[in-house]
Amino acid sequence: MKILKYFLIFFFICYSSNTVAQNQSEIRGYYGISSYGLKTNQSLVGSPGYDPETGYELGIRYILRLPEGLGLETGIGFYTGDIKITSAPMPKQTSRRERLQVTSIPVLLNYRFLEYFFINGGPVVDFQNSDNSFDSQSGVGLSLGIGVNHYIRNFQMFLNPNFRHYALIPFEKEDHHAKLSGLGIQFGIGYNF
Repeated sequence: MKILKYFLIFFFICYSSNTVAQNQSEIRGYYGISSYGLKTNQSLVGSPGYDPETGYELGIRYILRLPEGLGLETGIGFYTGDIKITSAPMPKQTSRRERLQVTSIPVLLNYRFLEYFFINGGPVVDFQNSDNSFDSQSGVGLSLGIGVNHYIRNFQMFLNPNFRHYALIPFEKEDHHAKLSGLGIQFGIGYNF
């Protein structure tokens, strides 16, 4: 609940500054699908294999528009996905699934160009909500994306393919920390005000 409280305070500050500055801003709701891998910087003999399955994301974003096509983008997102864990073959190989749930707060720079296109990227603060047998994905991650908007008056539809890397700077440092990274796509609707 603390995360939600801070997000609402930040949203109120952004909205208040928007009314003073008279910049056009956007609020967006989105749904996303992702394909990630759980990788470590070194392969360990005898360790289990981790195979993330398709994950899903749901969230909202607020973009405070600045001059020259720039904008500051923040919000809150919720990721959930299953990770298949396969043991080393000793003497018998077994597998099981664990559910990974992460809450994310992005702080992105958003740049619009050629009227319909945008790029966005920057740090994302992640908080893992589930207890798992693999390394925590809580920390500061990175998101980079490119997208397209279609406007109908003040409403918009958008598509945002992106690259995502979790726990680039983990909150809990582990030896050979396994980190989630890969590609995803978000699509949704928004409103300009």
